[in-house]
Amino acid sequence: MAKELLNSRRELFFAYDIKMGNPNGDPDENRPRVLPDGTHYVTDVRLKRFIRDQFKIQGNSILVDTIEGKTTNLTGRVAHYLQGIGKPEANGEELVNILLDSFIDARLFGSSFAFKEGDWKPKPVPKTLTGALQFNHGEVMHEAEPVDIHGTTTFGSGEDKTQGTFTAYYALRYALIGFNGVANEHSAQLSRLTESDYTDVLETMWKGVRGAGNTRSKVGQIPRFLLSITYKQGTEFQFGNLSDYIALNAKNGKEEREWSSPKDYQVDLRRLLERLDQFSDKIETVSYEASPDIEFSNPLPEDWTALRID
Repeated sequence: MAKELLNSRRELFFAYDIKMGNPNGDPDENRPRVLPDGTHYVTDVRLKRFIRDQFKIQGNSILVDTIEGKTTNLTGRVAHYLQGIGKPEANGEELVNILLDSFIDARLFGSSFAFKEGDWKPKPVPKTLTGALQFNHGEVMHEAEPVDIHGTTTFGSGEDKTQGTFTAYYALRYALIGFNGVANEHSAQLSRLTESDYTDVLETMWKGVRGAGNTRSKVGQIPRFLLSITYKQGTEFQFGNLSDYIALNAKNGKEEREWSSPKDYQVDLRRLLERLDQFSDKIETVSYEASPDIEFSNPLPEDWTALRID
């Protein structure tokens, strides 16, 4: 039985935190990324990597992936997959159909299908496919304290060296990072994003951040709050940037840069609740997942549906 394609717009907000870690290093010094006004941010590519990695752990085939642990390009990845299914070549709409049927990240995020010249250069139709689910870059929702940690290694930089080398690690003392996302029902008809795909990505996003890996920069990242709005079918509307309506209120008299955990603030949803009420005629349901460590400044509405991921 064919799965039902996403038939109405979805909008989401997702927040996770990190303590004494680097959520997304810049390409120069691997410092936490920062905007000119001092706001730290995390790229949408980082969040998509969490999602892809978790889908792979769960047994899904991923288009943007390695081959047996080795880096490859899109052409190599697709050629390797086609060989694995006993179809050495495919082109045109047939090729795109195979990719969409096989790879959930293609249905979610799309692809430019930028194949390289080689023994076989695929000719996909279309050449570019916009994914149904798009994220903005995430932003730290408060002032965060950058931390530079310096040390030395035990091993020398060469066989003739008797001293270890100096090391530097750049992190944030604490950061709550908020992402906004929209799943467009029109794009879903082209990328074949299904209702079950969208439900799966909510769970995978939540679990993917927590299971991101056991490296120093990634350990300790915890999902804190996930909100998903389902709009009524045929409604050409979305709020855009749900984080604009979500505030953090300090507790314990601490300045934002001194925060070290969720115990130092409350999540204030009052403006969001006002906006949801104002446009309630356009909204079908609101679903959520919340960490038990997060304190809200007001009770969550009883008509919201708990996702119960955990």
